[in-house]
Amino acid sequence: MAGLVRADGVQLVRQTLRELGDGRYRVQGFGEVSALDELTRTGFTVEHVEDVKTTPPAPTRGRPGGGYLSVTEVDRRIDDLVAKYVGAIRLIELPHRTWENRRCRAIRIGSSDAKAPAIVLLGGVHAREWGSPDILVAFAERLLSAWQCDKGIAIGNRRFRASNVQRLIDETAVYIVPQVNPDGRHHSLTVDPLWRKNRRPAPSERDGDESCIGVDINRNFDFMWDYAKAFSSDAAVSCSTHPCDKEVFVGPAATSEPETRNVVWLLDEHPEISYLVDVHSYGELIMYSWGDDENQTIDASMNFINDEWDGKRGVFEDEYREFLPDGDRELLVRLGEAMASGIEAARGHSYRVQQSANLYPTAGTSDDYAYSRHLVDPALNKVLAFTVEWGSEDNPTPFHPPYAEMKKIIAEMTSGLLAFCEEAVRINASRMLQKVG
Repeated sequence: MAGLVRADGVQLVRQTLRELGDGRYRVQGFGEVSALDELTRTGFTVEHVEDVKTTPPAPTRGRPGGGYLSVTEVDRRIDDLVAKYVGAIRLIELPHRTWENRRCRAIRIGSSDAKAPAIVLLGGVHAREWGSPDILVAFAERLLSAWQCDKGIAIGNRRFRASNVQRLIDETAVYIVPQVNPDGRHHSLTVDPLWRKNRRPAPSERDGDESCIGVDINRNFDFMWDYAKAFSSDAAVSCSTHPCDKEVFVGPAATSEPETRNVVWLLDEHPEISYLVDVHSYGELIMYSWGDDENQTIDASMNFINDEWDGKRGVFEDEYREFLPDGDRELLVRLGEAMASGIEAARGHSYRVQQSANLYPTAGTSDDYAYSRHLVDPALNKVLAFTVEWGSEDNPTPFHPPYAEMKKIIAEMTSGLLAFCEEAVRINASRMLQKVG
């Protein structure tokens, strides 16, 4: 499997890994014909699924991207919400502008200044996953409209009562960053649909080489960023120190990118944040920590901070396992299953809840970083963190399916995120009762 992960010119979609039942595995990937032919020559079975267009689709109703919101339209929709729902929403200008001088923005939905445990939702970290900002804008619009009208929300077979909508906004807060990586999104919508990274300029010696532009924001967080030191040399880590890697360049330093620093700033400035969901595509998965190795709940000294384990992580079914307290594991599974239940109620699609480590290990991701913070610094709040991969691998152009299908995904994800928020409020209430008791 390591040979496949490291195959030159082949970009794997790791969350699509499936065991076939006969000792073999299947995973989706894409690349030039020559690279795929090389896989066949080395013994892999390669099945053609579809030809991926390398130019953007024709605009729909004046929008680039076949109906998806442009970077400007996302900002405009956020401005409309702030103007319309005074008292329930606040605009947050994040401090770091992007390499192309775009501003990054967040909103806080909540009618009080109470410091109850809060939720943060991230979207658009990876540029080509066009639907994530659309999902989060639609989620905010649906939630605030129901709150203002004192009505519930019905999606498929799921009913969210008006009292629960009011409770969510009155008793806690939801922070939303709909497009973490606006430079990359604009480039993907208008130039290269499969662009994943941000738009950090290429190193001077490779100036003008398009493939050498950009950093993978979801490999740039300060969680085992120095993966060559932390992991076994046999581990097929989904990271690269090569600036010209088109997918997973980790950047010149941890948190080197303005988009990464904006997320860190939000967590630092709002220490009440206790839950994080990073919205990605695709694979119909809900994933929780850890992503560097398999989990275990017994030996607390076997963890990412302990440098005695450096050089031994990332090889599955060996001695090393990443420690995850059993109580946290239970809460993570509970929240993940609540989200999956909300999604399934919309139209019957079943999202799998699982640990992030799958096929090969990762480092520098938003969810592992957010959860790891309280272990690095016990003074910080614990953040139960997730990555959700919306959309089926069976969709045509699954990173950005036709917008008629995307609307259905928006509905199911809205239902799933509402169910997640409801469960988080229940957990908050239970913890408060325990403190009182």
